[in-house]
Amino acid sequence: MRVIRNERRIRMLSSIGQYMTLAGLAALVIGLVISVVRPEWLVLMLVSMTLGFTFSTVGGFFSGRYVGPLAHHAALVEILKGLDHRHVLFQYVLPVPHVLLEPGGCTVFVVKPQEGRVSYEGGKWKHHQRGKFFRQLAGQEGIVAPHTEAEQQVRKLERYLDKLLPGVEVPVRATIVFVSPDVTLEADDSPVPAFYRKKVKAWLRGPGSLKPLPADVHGQLTEALGANQEEGV
Repeated sequence: MRVIRNERRIRMLSSIGQYMTLAGLAALVIGLVISVVRPEWLVLMLVSMTLGFTFSTVGGFFSGRYVGPLAHHAALVEILKGLDHRHVLFQYVLPVPHVLLEPGGCTVFVVKPQEGRVSYEGGKWKHHQRGKFFRQLAGQEGIVAPHTEAEQQVRKLERYLDKLLPGVEVPVRATIVFVSPDVTLEADDSPVPAFYRKKVKAWLRGPGSLKPLPADVHGQLTEALGANQEEGV
């Protein structure tokens, strides 16, 4: 499998995550010091604490997506490692973040980093994790509705492909991938297939395998997406 990604975007947003987290901690410390040393400076203390929480939350959000082993781009590559040369993974270069070009079409991946127990029950996603409230205060993403996010991304990519290749029918589907090794997933009824790490490749190679496109159609798709370029952007 080859990987084509926007390295510049990844570096920029990972830096934002790291520096904003540090700035947030610094602002919180300053606010705490003011509350002890100059408690009469109430407005300054409140401003510092507010900035601290804001910076920490924003920094935590970007760090969760772009920094460390569970960064979305890095974790997804690790999960898909071993797919053959016919597969090309695009990251942050198309209208949706993660797209796998396969012999039979395109698969959109919605990456989720949640740990703990995640389930889809009665049409709703539920996430149970110790300290979840405080983790979300620090910028951890909420589970929300990943199947809706996946469906929106599929429609967005379909519109993009319609403009690139008018009149050419390209199968586009989505899957939700939970990248943490510490997640327990119960989502068999999800409207969009949802898997944790090691199940993804087995699905792509087995029940989720797509019928290969005609050679000319696949060639047009490969060229239109720029799959022949060097890895990285």
